[in-house]
Amino acid sequence: MTGRRDRLPVLVLLVAGLVTGGGQPSQWGLADQAGREARWDPAGQSRQGARWALSPQTGRIGQAAPRTATATDLVTTAGTGTAAVTGTGTTTAAGTGAAAEPAFADYVAGLKADVARAWPRAGTLFPGTDFSTLVLLVSDGKQAAAITAEGVTPTSVAEMERRGVAVPELIAPAEWDGRHAVAINTALGRLRFEPGPDGQRIGPVLTVFDKITHEAFRFYVQGFALGPDMVWPSLRAEGRRATEYPLRAAPRLYRAMIYNELREAYRAPDTRPARLAAAAYWAERWAREFPAERRRIAVVDIDAGTAEYVGKSAVAMAAATPPGGRREQRAFLLNELLKPATGGTDSVDLESYPIGLAAGLVADDLGLDWKAAVVNGPDTPLDLVVKGVTPSARPEPAGLRRTIDEQVAQANTEIAMDLDPAIAAFRDPRTALLLVPPPPEGTQPEPRSLSGEYIVERVPGTVYRRFTQKLRVNSGVLEAKELSVFADQVDGVDYTIIPFDPTGGDSPLSGDRVRFTSTDLTGDLQVRAGPMLAGKKTFVAQ
Repeated sequence: MTGRRDRLPVLVLLVAGLVTGGGQPSQWGLADQAGREARWDPAGQSRQGARWALSPQTGRIGQAAPRTATATDLVTTAGTGTAAVTGTGTTTAAGTGAAAEPAFADYVAGLKADVARAWPRAGTLFPGTDFSTLVLLVSDGKQAAAITAEGVTPTSVAEMERRGVAVPELIAPAEWDGRHAVAINTALGRLRFEPGPDGQRIGPVLTVFDKITHEAFRFYVQGFALGPDMVWPSLRAEGRRATEYPLRAAPRLYRAMIYNELREAYRAPDTRPARLAAAAYWAERWAREFPAERRRIAVVDIDAGTAEYVGKSAVAMAAATPPGGRREQRAFLLNELLKPATGGTDSVDLESYPIGLAAGLVADDLGLDWKAAVVNGPDTPLDLVVKGVTPSARPEPAGLRRTIDEQVAQANTEIAMDLDPAIAAFRDPRTALLLVPPPPEGTQPEPRSLSGEYIVERVPGTVYRRFTQKLRVNSGVLEAKELSVFADQVDGVDYTIIPFDPTGGDSPLSGDRVRFTSTDLTGDLQVRAGPMLAGKKTFVAQ
């Protein structure tokens, strides 16, 4: 094997705030992948979820950037008696009844106002973020409109198609009238939103604006829609979103404490020296005790962290009253988008969003020249804000370690139900491996969803939990539905890897064809013998 399938910049297009796989809200109160985004509230990838209230970060969906992203939920709902993420991440008691999804006209009107307020000033947030000429193409598959800082121009789906712009599964880069554009599909029947407190200026439209701006930054500033040579040098390094399984509580505690201390450093400037010293302590401890995780996630901390900083700052620009007031924007960020972490996440990449946001805000207050530095790397926003700070320990909040221990134990139990059978099948000497390559040249991959990426000892590459996608090859289509699969690069080719029993059952091999008939995997493909992988026989789909 050479390299990794989830190597960056060949990375999953993570639309912050989109989640797959369901789950209870998490507990970082920030208001995604960020599906994954507070309570760290990306509604977690396991049913347990995380505990930072960020606007749900992320989801884990889509294909290598800049391909179209997909989603199952933008903001998760919760069962009776639990808290639910609202808009950009504030919470309300569940059971009060879900707010109706906005009509197309409501999306257009709300996004028009948000774009006009924030995008002309986005260049003040980060060098190169000039969105004053960016076009937002909004469609529900039936109607369409082009929004710019100057206003709204009605268009149509037919006109979009005539210009070669398809209505995306969720969000995609595009071109319109010779200008960079972002296309978004508002007709997601599975989008669900919880109502916020009366009069609160956070809800579905502003949440979507956050995600659009986040992805626009990734497309056109980080460079993922502009070609490999335009991607930031720092994002060309190898990086992985995957988390080690079984999960461990300690690194999740350390990263929660890093975020909490950075948040306090932003909230209370008079305590900043002590809070930065504490953040440096937890960052040093995390790096020392979990160096492999730190190396893997550094690229994601830059990618997701800077995009979250820009997206959430633009939300504050759009929502603060009066617009343009820095004091009002700061209050909005603190009151609505930056809540303390009261628990942990079940995926390290979900933490990249709030840590990057908080670190960027503090670095701004300190007057650091951090933005040029993250473009070139290798330092992350966290690295730069604690550089030169002498670490000093502070006590953990009462009960936080116990809470995270309990969450991790529950998450491991739930993840095991999906991953352990797949891992056992991989290690079973009787099974072979089906290697499914990317679709034929010129063919776009089908939308993909999964609810977690994991690294497992003695298993190569990455394990994808609850993977759903139609995998097209020349000889047919293989459809996986919430199936745990493996992914790695073999001889320079990125493969989806599926263990199967070639002797019978639901996946008999007959001559040069294999047929799958189980509930979570169906298809009939031609195969050829492939290279040995991890001591196992392989068959490559043709």
